[in-house]
Amino acid sequence: MTEFQKQFANRLKEIRTASGLSQEQLAEKLGVATKTVSYWENAHNAVTFNKIPAIANALGVPVYKLFVFGDILSGDSSEVMNLLNAMSERELRCISTVIKAILALK
Repeated sequence: MTEFQKQFANRLKEIRTASGLSQEQLAEKLGVATKTVSYWENAHNAVTFNKIPAIANALGVPVYKLFVFGDILSGDSSEVMNLLNAMSERELRCISTVIKAILALK
């Protein structure tokens, strides 16, 4: 499990609880098993890229909010670089696609 997966898992749980949804409720909205949401939030399984928009929609947040990790907001760019350096090529491509989609919304 990469640092990115841990950060994403924590962020997913943070947003889910802030939106007042249980794992069961989120799973029902997404059409997945409750265990799947638990695995995502504990970074046992990675979320597939095609599920990200559905997750954001179910949680009532824009997609980019799933990738705004709390400690990154502190302003220390070395944390961002460490996180990026810890990612696999697949994760980097995924993040690149998300960033491009966000920028296209402007």
